[in-house]
Amino acid sequence: MNWKITPAKAPLKGDIKVPADKSVSHRAVMFGSISRGKCTVSNFLSGEDCLRTVEAFRSMGIDITANGDDLVIEGKGLKGLKAPGRDIYMGNSGTSMRIIPGVLAAQDFTVKLTGDASLSTRPMKRVMEPLARMGAEIGSMDGHAPLVVKGRGRTLEAIHYDLPVASAQVKSCVLAAGLYADGVTSVTEPFPSRDHTERMLLYLSADIT
Repeated sequence: MNWKITPAKAPLKGDIKVPADKSVSHRAVMFGSISRGKCTVSNFLSGEDCLRTVEAFRSMGIDITANGDDLVIEGKGLKGLKAPGRDIYMGNSGTSMRIIPGVLAAQDFTVKLTGDASLSTRPMKRVMEPLARMGAEIGSMDGHAPLVVKGRGRTLEAIHYDLPVASAQVKSCVLAAGLYADGVTSVTEPFPSRDHTERMLLYLSADIT
C-alpha cells in the first residue's frame, strides 16, 4: 500500500485519548479488590478479557461498579474474598488464569477456574510449580486449565524464584502470592519483563523493591 502525505494547510489541533492498557486494567481490578477501601480506576479497558477479571472478583464478593470508562472497586483486604457459588470462567484470558491463582492460594475456600478451548491448551505448570513451592494446593488434569485452587486459609511460605523464562504473568502470580507469605518473596528474571505489577503494588503501598 502506498501513502502520500502532504503538509496540513493549518496547524493541527485537538485532544486525543490514550487507549486503555489491558495488562494494567487486569491488575488494577485484581489488586484493587484485595486492597482496603475504595479504589477508582480511570480509563479502564472494558474488553472481554478484562471483564472476565471483573466478573471473577464480583463472584467473590467484591463490589465493582462501572461509570463510563471508570470503575469503582470496594476493596476488602487480603482476606476479604468470599467463596464463589460456582466455577469461575476466564474465557480466553491467560492473564486472569495465570495471575489470579496467586491471590487465591491462601484464601480459605476452594475454587475451580475454567476457560475456553483455546485457554485450556495453554501451559499452566509455569505458575503451578512456584505456587506449590510456597505451599499452595493447585490441581490440574494435565498441567492445563481447568485449575482447582484449594485454599486452606493459611500463610504461604516465602520463596526466591528464578524464572526459567521471562514472563510478566508468572512473575505477577508469584508476587501476588508473596502478599500472603511469611517472609520475603523474591523473583529473578533472565531479562526484564513488563513491570506493571511492581509499579501497581508500590502505588498501593505494598512493601516491594
